[in-house]
Amino acid sequence: MVLFKDRTLGFWIGFMAASLMLVANIVFIIVNHGDRTFSFITFGLIIAGVLGELLVLLKNYFFAPLLPAVSFGVALSMHFYLGFPTLSDVVNGVNFIGGNPQAVVIFGIAFAVGTIAALISCFMKQSKSEGVTNPVHISK
Repeated sequence: MVLFKDRTLGFWIGFMAASLMLVANIVFIIVNHGDRTFSFITFGLIIAGVLGELLVLLKNYFFAPLLPAVSFGVALSMHFYLGFPTLSDVVNGVNFIGGNPQAVVIFGIAFAVGTIAALISCFMKQSKSEGVTNPVHISK
């Protein structure tokens, strides 16, 4: 619990975003694995974003909060890239491409919320001691 001791709201927003993305990703693979809207690239990018959030937890690098946001953003765009042809079938009233349009919309919204939360977290402090340096006392 020492890792969570001096964490701020920015960290918790990013942590909850990573948790949402991980849960949505697991549910998406269970519900929609055989569909054309599922991609291992999207799955891998979300896992990379969750691992990036673990880097935020374990190390205090200034660039670490940006890694999950970028990874989640690319995963979101890949999800919609694969899902928009399915949604175009619904709009046009045909079944040419196929796919699960409900999964595209529901998981697209979940991935968008997680991505936006991760982006917001990037611009916030991750710990109370962030940016605080201990002065070095030189005695003569």
